[in-house]
Amino acid sequence: MRRKLVLLFFSLVTAVALPTGVMAQSKALADVNESCGYDVITDCTGCHYGDISPTWEQTTYLTDGACAFCSEVTSCSSAPPTEADLLADARSTTNAYFETLFRNFMKSMKETGMMNPDGSINNPNIFAEVFPRCPELGPIIASDFSRSTGYLVRRVTERTRNSRNTPDDWELEQLNKFEEMAANGDARTQFNITKPDGSILPTKEFESFAMVTEGKGKDTQNYFRYMRSITMPGMPNEPPFLPCLKCHGTLDQLGPGVADAVQAAYPHDLSMGYKKGDIRGAWTIKIPIEFKLRGH
Repeated sequence: MRRKLVLLFFSLVTAVALPTGVMAQSKALADVNESCGYDVITDCTGCHYGDISPTWEQTTYLTDGACAFCSEVTSCSSAPPTEADLLADARSTTNAYFETLFRNFMKSMKETGMMNPDGSINNPNIFAEVFPRCPELGPIIASDFSRSTGYLVRRVTERTRNSRNTPDDWELEQLNKFEEMAANGDARTQFNITKPDGSILPTKEFESFAMVTEGKGKDTQNYFRYMRSITMPGMPNEPPFLPCLKCHGTLDQLGPGVADAVQAAYPHDLSMGYKKGDIRGAWTIKIPIEFKLRGH
């Protein structure tokens, strides 16, 4: 049996570093080692190769479970994940994506030299200065997470700046539902996000998830799909003290020079004009499923 591991939640060579927790241990790695009763592998350099996705390891894990990797034992106890397991994993992946993007955005802001060590801004032109780096951060980090997990990880919105964030039909349906839920004042779920300084950002968002079959005939594929809304916060001087409206708000809220910078780089931009409380878009996770879920 090939001695490579399976669906790892990290990649050793990425354009943007993934979070420490993801690098240290993946659920699949823990599942395989625990089920087999010994460390099947600890060096993961051979687990991701080329542009193959899903890899043999990912498909084997999803189809046959952890026990398929136990070549040194005759007994093993493992089972494919439940829908609750997939939901927990999608939520965890979304948090990790959010936190990684947040951390790299703040790093880019500090690199302008227009931010004090305490995080306060010493030059109002910082947002126009940092803008050219920001629209590409999200897709790069999403690509890294997609490559390392075998999932499709990204953000989507109806009002795009980067066309790669255009929603598919299912995602568009969920975005419309989130808009309706926000308008109706429906209850939200709280998700605690770790900020770059280690403090907690309590966010309250809508979420949606479902098992979905896509394709036709022999080309059908089952997926577990998950989305979480992204709600626009207020101005940076009010809790939770985030600068989103400086690049996505109305003209009187934008940072100096931002409108011109956006127009120059993205002449068809649709992502300005938001106000506090608007649904900016959503985080979205698409997990390929090759097995029958426990409990179904």
